[in-house]
Amino acid sequence: MSTFDERARQRRTWLAALALAALRPGAARAAPIVGYHGGRVTPSVPVPDVPVRTADGRATRLHTLLNGRVSALQLFFTGCSSTCPIQGAVFQRVQGLLGSNRHRDVQLLSLSISPLEDTPARMRAWLARFHAGPGWIAAAPELRDVDVLQALFGGGLTGLDNHSTQVQVIDRRGMLIWRTYELPSAESVADILRRA
Repeated sequence: MSTFDERARQRRTWLAALALAALRPGAARAAPIVGYHGGRVTPSVPVPDVPVRTADGRATRLHTLLNGRVSALQLFFTGCSSTCPIQGAVFQRVQGLLGSNRHRDVQLLSLSISPLEDTPARMRAWLARFHAGPGWIAAAPELRDVDVLQALFGGGLTGLDNHSTQVQVIDRRGMLIWRTYELPSAESVADILRRA
């Protein structure tokens, strides 16, 4: 089955579920569900303010990195040889698509899920591999915070060898507002960032 067919099937399933949910008593009062499927996250979800270390070795907090910027965030780890290089190539292409028209308040953030292995030097090498320019940063949380970050950004997946390939879009207030589908195109990510 092609990716297009799979996405069409997923959309039909979601629409049918929404139609059935709308028919049940009290549906108008039901709180929106924050799912892992692609699309707008309603209501938006606050991103945890956890300590992180950036690729330049600076200790800071995640909110400090996100504050005042629209951010596209991807989970990765430098030792990954399967999906992470694809994700890096997507961000490399997004960077090119946004080009000189990229505003200072838009950034790309690669967030490690392997903080014990992903030292600042390894994260710098990873960024260099994809020719990261200004506005694309990498950071690693403390080990104790990986689970909470994967719970929010991980698409329901956990572990190094089974992490999400979604791109999360976070607004200027540090609120998660959008999730892409798995392995999104660079064009779709750039488009979301332009509209956010």
